[in-house]
Amino acid sequence: MDTTGRNAYVSSIQKQENLQKGLKLAAQIIKINGHNAKQKKHGEILELIKKATLPMMLTFQPRSFATGAGENENKSSETPVSLLFGGAPESARNRVDGIFTLCKDGDEEKKINGRNIWQRVDEESDPIILWYWPETHDNNSMKTSVWMISRGSQINTQNAYACVADTSENPLQINVAWKVFNKEARNFLECKLNICDAVDADSVQKY
Repeated sequence: MDTTGRNAYVSSIQKQENLQKGLKLAAQIIKINGHNAKQKKHGEILELIKKATLPMMLTFQPRSFATGAGENENKSSETPVSLLFGGAPESARNRVDGIFTLCKDGDEEKKINGRNIWQRVDEESDPIILWYWPETHDNNSMKTSVWMISRGSQINTQNAYACVADTSENPLQINVAWKVFNKEARNFLECKLNICDAVDADSVQKY
């Protein structure tokens, strides 16, 4: 769902054949057996799917991603309210994939190292945070500026689930490959991690 509790988006794809058929992460379910599902509450959409007559026809509307150089040049410079991460390796999927929402303290946006931060929507007691670590930070031994996904308790340390060397202020404008920590290799390995804006700004204003 989005942060308004409405709509339904693809957050993971288990079967390779669905990728081959054109299904994409963050695609929105817009119709169920021809009936409009846009802007309905997420729970209502799930009920429509459960009660649908078989065979069921789902209609998807793909959304754009920030996945590589040149693909995100037209992305808005506005701070995204919500980000959807998808495509992490299976070993890290339960820590990296998901919806991250912009952290605020009242009306003020929370910042770490002068940049906005986003927290993953889950029930973790030690929250998973998307944050920025500049190369000028005293504790940064990586000698480069990076965006990191880590536990809140591990901010300003090298302990992270994923990272990318990029100085973009908006994560949607990152145009290089992310690296996800691989336990077996004991190192960060490149992966096809995708990011998109999970919320339609018009929906946030309207609801």
